[in-house]
Amino acid sequence: MPYQALVRLLGAATSAAATSAAASTPATRSGAAPADAPRLTARQTAVLTLMAEGHGNAVIARTLSCSEHTVKNVIYELMSRLQARNRAHAVACAVRHSLI
Repeated sequence: MPYQALVRLLGAATSAAATSAAASTPATRSGAAPADAPRLTARQTAVLTLMAEGHGNAVIARTLSCSEHTVKNVIYELMSRLQARNRAHAVACAVRHSLI
């Protein structure tokens, strides 16, 4: 699924949930990541963005001029930091938290 379509779908779903939860939690209107969102490094953000576009580890490694082993390590750290079960869940969490 294209990244832009994923963002639109998740944005529509989260905006509906945010509307219902707005009364109980303060909203961030600056467009930045919410205060409870995990912080990512520049490399983690780059890897996550390429993952969201559907690229595999080899393509990500070539694009970022690093080894596939490095990409695997970055993805492992991302999965842990975002508490994600798989790559799709990691992308969804990142979009939900406005990290990408």
